[in-house]
Amino acid sequence: MKPASEAFLQLCRPVAHALVRAASRLISTLGLVTRTGVETSLDTARMCACATLLLAFTLPLAAKVDRIVILKIDGLPEHLLENTATQTREGRSRFPWIQHVFAQNGTWMENFYVRGLSVSAPSWSLLDTGHHLEIRGNVEYDRYTFRAYDYLNFFPFYYQYFREHRADTTGVELLDERGIPLLIDRFPYQQRLQAFQLLQRGIKWVTITNGFKNTFTSRSPKQLFDEMQIGFSMTDSMMKQNERNLLDDLKDPNIHYLDFFSGEYDHMAHLTADRVSQLYKVQELDALVGRVWSAIASSPYPTTTALVLLSDHGMNTTDGIYSQGFNFVEWFNGASGGGHHVLTNRYPMQEFKVKGLNIFVSEVITPSQESSYLRGQSAEYPTVMLDLDGNERANIGLRNNTFNRLQILLQELTQKRLPGAVRTAALAGFFSILDGVRVEWGRDIENLSAELGALDLRIEMQRKVVEALPGKFTKEQEKRGEDDAAYREIRRLAMWQGERRSYGEYVTIIRRLLDLSPADFDPGKFRMEDLIPRKSLGPPNSLWDLQHYAVGTPEGRLELNPDGSLDWDRSFHTIDYFSELTSIAVRNNLQKEVGPRPVDFIAVRIPRESLSLTPEDRPDRDAIWLYGDPEHQALILARRNGDLRYLPVSHLSPSASGSVSFDLASWAPGFPLELFEDPKLDIGQSERTAWLSQWHDERTWMNAIHRTRYSNGIIGLSEEFLYDDSSSSTDLITQYYNHKRDLRRTDLLVFAKDHWNFNVRGFNPGGNHGSFLRDSTHSVLLVAGGKDTGIPQGLRVPTPYDSLSFVPTILTMLGRPEPGLPGPVIQELVAK
Repeated sequence: MKPASEAFLQLCRPVAHALVRAASRLISTLGLVTRTGVETSLDTARMCACATLLLAFTLPLAAKVDRIVILKIDGLPEHLLENTATQTREGRSRFPWIQHVFAQNGTWMENFYVRGLSVSAPSWSLLDTGHHLEIRGNVEYDRYTFRAYDYLNFFPFYYQYFREHRADTTGVELLDERGIPLLIDRFPYQQRLQAFQLLQRGIKWVTITNGFKNTFTSRSPKQLFDEMQIGFSMTDSMMKQNERNLLDDLKDPNIHYLDFFSGEYDHMAHLTADRVSQLYKVQELDALVGRVWSAIASSPYPTTTALVLLSDHGMNTTDGIYSQGFNFVEWFNGASGGGHHVLTNRYPMQEFKVKGLNIFVSEVITPSQESSYLRGQSAEYPTVMLDLDGNERANIGLRNNTFNRLQILLQELTQKRLPGAVRTAALAGFFSILDGVRVEWGRDIENLSAELGALDLRIEMQRKVVEALPGKFTKEQEKRGEDDAAYREIRRLAMWQGERRSYGEYVTIIRRLLDLSPADFDPGKFRMEDLIPRKSLGPPNSLWDLQHYAVGTPEGRLELNPDGSLDWDRSFHTIDYFSELTSIAVRNNLQKEVGPRPVDFIAVRIPRESLSLTPEDRPDRDAIWLYGDPEHQALILARRNGDLRYLPVSHLSPSASGSVSFDLASWAPGFPLELFEDPKLDIGQSERTAWLSQWHDERTWMNAIHRTRYSNGIIGLSEEFLYDDSSSSTDLITQYYNHKRDLRRTDLLVFAKDHWNFNVRGFNPGGNHGSFLRDSTHSVLLVAGGKDTGIPQGLRVPTPYDSLSFVPTILTMLGRPEPGLPGPVIQELVAK
């Protein structure tokens, strides 16, 4: 709560400003009046005017921010700036401009954190929108169609912009579909400058052409020849061109939003943990801060410009320790992982493959030589999908277990001469499995069909919109962005038409499968792809499926019970992925600081209906199960009022019907997130067991846990797994978008232990991020501004905040507060 004096000043400020204006008019009038015997009245008026001016001068003028400049630095950790900015070399700070601008003349947020996973695509989506997550990985796949949402692959976007004038990157298109605006969208097209970045709306083609031109024209023939041998640094050229654009547009009084994006620190820190190299990159950033700050001083808005230094996440990197990589593609290919054909968005270890140079690929299937029943069918039936940019976590999607069991039995029935009794048992088993999903899958298909009917109507309406668009645009229209707006409509139509085709094909196949009956079923009349869709994972797996996942038949044959029925246990080789993943260990780890087990814990969502809890523990949202080992597990429970509860459990076991049983566990060291034993858990004088056994709102959790080893992990996990499902819309298009959101879910979220990574594109020996370890979640927010912005000078804010606070705070600083955004405004920045 604000002090009474501060609250009084805030209430009086608008009155004071009005009095200033009235006093000014009064003084002007008094200067023209002659003394005519009414001295007493005039003296009184003068005294009132002076009193008014005195009151006005005692109250500061309202803060005013006319322009916002944001330097977005991917992966920059707060602790690196914190520990180094005040260090001196020969009496001078290592980062003199950052020290001068933000530490001395601005506000330094000491505890600003990424919310959700600390990887780039979801992290920037939170910072650029101020809304809860819609993007939950660097790449996401549609389970039904394998459509790739490849958020980090810029090159296809640039190519399509050049050929088809595609206006926005994949992430922006998704956010537009959900009706979520970016911060930049609050500014008219001609009032903004956006650099190249993950969530890019539109593109300045001149930036690319000038970047290429400067690469080749700014070098001598010898320099060009030398660089030809090692490769041209096009990224560096783009960064320099983006900086030129920024400094030039700061001179334009019509532009009120400017940003600059750099991934240089993140890329370098992944490659090396060397402190000197990392400091060099930050020193380059420090020089950029100086150039921008100086340019602001000579700009049209020197006193009303706010400058922000922002990062999306931190970096878990320690000098002298190599981040150890574990290859999940190889593990899933192997027999211990299930002999899967694995889908990724890039080539594994692409630096060592010529074909890894293909910048347009978003679908790579790595076949398994250990597959029990799908050998040679990798192109048709991949069964695992991975986000290749794993970092400290792996998003894992597994093909629906029912698809596996149905396909195993179909192959036995169509490819082998089974004895009569075995054939009869196999057919009975096939329909037993199918009958178990008929109702649920049938409901899903009918819902999707109704949604596609609504999409058909939307496509027809959109076709008319596109037909009405002009074929050409004038220079003035292009300056207003009308060409980009038109091409968005064309792109939207093309995407809807593609989705309609692919979902329609899935519906047709599943409907054919569900329509089968034992009376007239002849497996020989069908091709496998007529009943089991190609390149599809199908519906999400249940918890029981993930613990009883069928990957083939032992000994290559089906086994029967004495009564002639199929013996499920002996006929299917199954894997419990929770125990298998957490038991992975390596033998050749040579670093004593890095343990031999790469997996820390696994997180998975559990429907709230499956839990049987006491009234005081019962959630009204889905729960999250954290699996460390059989004895160390936990449930994160959530309520719609924002309260969260961490419940330690053990031996959680699901049934095939969907219910879940578990044992309540006592608080002790070793549970996921390591809350109980962490010395930095700040709960005042409360007894730990009692406090940790209670429900708390997010702010209470944040204050208590943000300095712990796993920082805001309990909040981040709820952000990653849970979204608002409090209202069910009757609008079919809204239901369709929600359906697609569900289909981008993966089955398992696997977290790496400290200094391990799952980045299979090419292991990062320097450092990584993606987990809830504090080095990875602790990001940067520094703010400074001209004297009229009201931004406090020399202020350090220890109060913890996260990504959801950034957009509402910036909008409030700009005088455009926006109700309804979920994050709290950073009061220390805006309270005058």
